[in-house]
Amino acid sequence: MTVMVRLAYKEDLEVCEDHMRRVLDEDLHGYHQRWHHDVDDLVGTYLDRAGWALFVAELDGAFAGTTVVKPGGPASPPSPAWLGRRYALQQTGQLARVWIVREWRRRGVGRALVTVAAQWALGPGGYTVVCLHTDASSPGALDFWRAYPAAVEVFDARPDAWDTVHFELDAARLPDHDAV
Repeated sequence: MTVMVRLAYKEDLEVCEDHMRRVLDEDLHGYHQRWHHDVDDLVGTYLDRAGWALFVAELDGAFAGTTVVKPGGPASPPSPAWLGRRYALQQTGQLARVWIVREWRRRGVGRALVTVAAQWALGPGGYTVVCLHTDASSPGALDFWRAYPAAVEVFDARPDAWDTVHFELDAARLPDHDAV
């Protein structure tokens, strides 16, 4: 099976939005305007906007998942102030929406998406650090991040309302794109 990751095109956005809403409903306790408003306007949020990017993955030509890069670290609140300060003085890119089609999970799609997005963030995206957070109650999410070679756990916020665990990516430990 071949995984291909690329920046999203306008033609991808309908399937991306449908996928994102499905993941929100099935894995992440539903849509919340405060945290998921980008899904309502993928064009305005991610296309042709410096520092913002939406990536899509295909597995053998079929849509398989998404991830995004956006500027800034975790919001405080709800994250602790010290965590917000950790990223405030850096050019921080945040990975989000690493959401794989349920039927295509555990086939290298997430690893490929994260690697390509992180390489973009640390290259053309202009960021010097990449962080992310995950919902540990989402099936397989915490196991994925703990197994990803560049992920360094920064803070386990549990128990909190979202089962949040924060990570930072160590650029020196990113897999080679060709090895994905």
